[in-house]
Amino acid sequence: MACRRLGGFGCPLAWLLLCRLYGSIAGPIYVDPHVTAVWGKNVTLKCLIKVNETIAQFSWDKNFGKTSQIIVVHSPLFGTSFEESYRNRTIFKNTTLHDATIVINNVDFSDAGEYKCTAVTFPLGTIQSTTTVTVLVEPTVSITKGPDSLMDGANETVAAICTAATGKPAAEVSWEEALGKAEVNSTTFTNKTVTVISQYKLVPTRFARRRNITCVVKHPALENDIRYPFTLDIKYAPEVSITGYDGNWFVGRKNVQLKCNADANPPPTEIKWIRLDGVWPEGLLSVNNTLHFNTPVTHNVSGIYVCRVTNALGQKSDQKLITVLDPPATTPPPTSPQTHSFLDLTGLTTNSRKFYIPASTMAAMQDGNFGTIIGSVVGGCLFLILIIVLFGVIYHRRKQTFRGDYFTKSYIPPSDMQKESQIDVLQPEDLDPFPDNLKKEVDIKVNDHLYNKYLHDDDNSDWNHIVSYNRYQEQYDRPVNNYTDKNMPIVSRYNQNFDNEDDLVSHVDGSVISRREWYV
Repeated sequence: MACRRLGGFGCPLAWLLLCRLYGSIAGPIYVDPHVTAVWGKNVTLKCLIKVNETIAQFSWDKNFGKTSQIIVVHSPLFGTSFEESYRNRTIFKNTTLHDATIVINNVDFSDAGEYKCTAVTFPLGTIQSTTTVTVLVEPTVSITKGPDSLMDGANETVAAICTAATGKPAAEVSWEEALGKAEVNSTTFTNKTVTVISQYKLVPTRFARRRNITCVVKHPALENDIRYPFTLDIKYAPEVSITGYDGNWFVGRKNVQLKCNADANPPPTEIKWIRLDGVWPEGLLSVNNTLHFNTPVTHNVSGIYVCRVTNALGQKSDQKLITVLDPPATTPPPTSPQTHSFLDLTGLTTNSRKFYIPASTMAAMQDGNFGTIIGSVVGGCLFLILIIVLFGVIYHRRKQTFRGDYFTKSYIPPSDMQKESQIDVLQPEDLDPFPDNLKKEVDIKVNDHLYNKYLHDDDNSDWNHIVSYNRYQEQYDRPVNNYTDKNMPIVSRYNQNFDNEDDLVSHVDGSVISRREWYV
């Protein structure tokens, strides 16, 4: 109250300062301490007055060093007043006494600085709070191609240029692809804006044509990063290839063609077909890049065909050797007549089905069965060898057990041999691999007087208990003392004085031989 009264009568400057100091402690005013504004756009300065006292007026001041300038003031009694430079671009966001928020349009570099919101209340006095405004300049981003054309096989060339102009602060420029490398330069102006230029360089090849490279710009004034794609345009001479010939052109084949494939940048200006080794055959039609054979193929079509392609950077060509083969065999392979059942022959025809298989298919079938034929031959050889070995073994065993005449080796049926004495034929049970086994019994026929002599001789009882293979093999080595008359009978081929005539076998020459000698 005292301050207002003194102010009304020309209150000295000291009293005004005391009033402002007293008012700044009286109550709170809520503002944003720091505000970022973008050049050319709008900025909002918030000021909320939270007091219960009566608000006489509020205002916004801008500080210039040690001085300040009122840009807008509002009073319930006297209305609103704006400073000249802010009059047409500043408004209050609301019209209540407790909200002094203002909006400044079309922000300029001069709008950067410190702003103060002040409220005059009754009976407390004046209260205030300060906010700082920073003006940013959003960069202007652009991308262009390099000054020189990209030529296949050339040295390192500038492919694209990305520029972030007049940004405050300086923008950050980068490239996403790794086809080349970037060189960055920057320029700073008097208003503290910065222009950043990034050049993307690479060694051009035709394989990089239509590849995209992307320039990425980051800046605080941007809500999102700026991304600018760029498509590489690389120039190169034509690349030519001929397709359509499959190696199976034969006489009479129809609807065949040759196609000239050309890849060039800039596009080809001329595509031309020629033949090197002969006259151009009749019935050929060249449409765009395709050579059509409108008539059935003959041997005259065989030759070398060339396709030449020209563009602004040069001329390239490709050639193809065409060989026309003889027509495939039309005679079908021989077929066998069909066989029918003998149960009912009435009304049956003898017509046989004939299947035609092209020669090319038969060749493929023969090539595919080549491994099967080799396997069959090898298997047959192995089977034949096995049969030969089996017959050899059978023949060898039969030869060892041959029965027949002594001289002529004529075979005697087993029925005749069963009638003769088997005294000296070794039986399987007589070949005991364990000589000590005394449980075996030897069946000795009583009509053999020589062996019975040994069997009943007490002095030679040891012979009666020996059961082995050698017992029969060593019969002629026994001592003479084993016999009663001390004279061992002599068995000879030419001696016919035997007690037992059954032991002798006659021969065609009139001689006789003992069965023992025969089997030995």
